[in-house]
Amino acid sequence: MTVTTDAAGPSPCRPAQSEGYSVATVLLLVVGGFVVPVAGWFAGVVMLWAGPRWTVADKWLGTLVWPAVVVVPLAAGLATAAVAGRDLGPGVLAGGVVGVVAVLVGLPWAFVHLLRAARR
Repeated sequence: MTVTTDAAGPSPCRPAQSEGYSVATVLLLVVGGFVVPVAGWFAGVVMLWAGPRWTVADKWLGTLVWPAVVVVPLAAGLATAAVAGRDLGPGVLAGGVVGVVAVLVGLPWAFVHLLRAARR
């Protein structure tokens, strides 16, 4: 049995995406949750998973980075306060410090990583 092919050759399996789509997706993932709480981040997640430029690992990173940067430090602060048996002040402050560091380091790193991954 022989297989015939089109004279034009094989068609690409993924549609082309503009650089603007990648940048908009990553911006929504990284800062969308701060601009439009939760909805901005969610829109970025939908765009990320619909986009063909990222691997599954990149998509999970993009999905989880914002909740990790926002929710984990807050939960850590509340847990610290609960374990210490004090009021919420010191625990929330500790969580806030961790959160600021995470925002200043984690989000920019994720932004750069996802943009580089989209260009591969």
